[in-house]
Amino acid sequence: MDILSTPSSELISLILSSRLLITRELDNELKLFCATQSNQTALDTTLPKTYSQATVIELNALKKSLGKISSECITLSSEYDSLELPEGSLAYHRIVGTILSDSNWWFSTMQFERDMLSAEANPQFSGHFVHINSGGGDAYYLDQISKTLSACQKPIYVYIKKVCGSAAYYIGCHGTVVKATTSNDIIGCIGTMASFWDTDSYFEKLGLKKVEAYATRSILKNKKHNDLVSGKPKQFIEEDLNPLCEQFISEVQSNRKIISKLPDDHPILQGETYRAELAQSADNGLIDGIATLPEAIREAHDLGQQWLSNQQIKQQIRRML
Repeated sequence: MDILSTPSSELISLILSSRLLITRELDNELKLFCATQSNQTALDTTLPKTYSQATVIELNALKKSLGKISSECITLSSEYDSLELPEGSLAYHRIVGTILSDSNWWFSTMQFERDMLSAEANPQFSGHFVHINSGGGDAYYLDQISKTLSACQKPIYVYIKKVCGSAAYYIGCHGTVVKATTSNDIIGCIGTMASFWDTDSYFEKLGLKKVEAYATRSILKNKKHNDLVSGKPKQFIEEDLNPLCEQFISEVQSNRKIISKLPDDHPILQGETYRAELAQSADNGLIDGIATLPEAIREAHDLGQQWLSNQQIKQQIRRML
């Protein structure tokens, strides 16, 4: 179905009635569709919120539930470019659901990078508060976001709610401090995998026959994928999954001291997941502890204030020299 040829009322009805999954493939078409509509106000109440808009809504709800924190003048904000914020504010970054490299409707590592860089350059922010509830997702661009996070000068406080696995932990391991909400949160799953449905047999039962033809010199075109589907995954594992896995493990080991000392055959480095109660143990070191949300925000604020103090000391030393 070509979404752009669908009447607006029909498209809206389809989205609302069938709970159409907004995927990466639909992102660009939906953006273009919205941009071409004259009645934008009507669409605002029917089309799904973008991820950034949803983050603002979630942050506002979080602030309402933290009246005591607000009275202590601790400011959380997702207005990463705003210079109107009080000095010492915390940049709020929300990582929820499936991780994709580029999307308007789901968490995007590329947008996260832009937000991190904006907050890092904004003098009103003293640190980052990264709120994670994700089991992972797209491996693409994680190596680049890792470089960006490693280069951040301001402290990064990572706070986990329910789950931080795979790609989410790839990001989360860069936290200056990493803590979970309860002892039953799930952390880990360090490793790589690929998963998809082979639907050929289903379509064959429907009487549909798949036809492919390759040029004489294109003997390797799609070979790796076709071998994987036919039960010969060796090349795909060695050339795609293994390098990504080694990158992942290397990033975790460079950011988590305890994990860097673990033997190669330790369950943590083989994709095991742990309840937070075990993840914080001296032998595992996946996280630094467990804290309530108010406690975590205060700790993040204190880290930011310490960073500001250190910056002031450095400036005084430079002036003396």
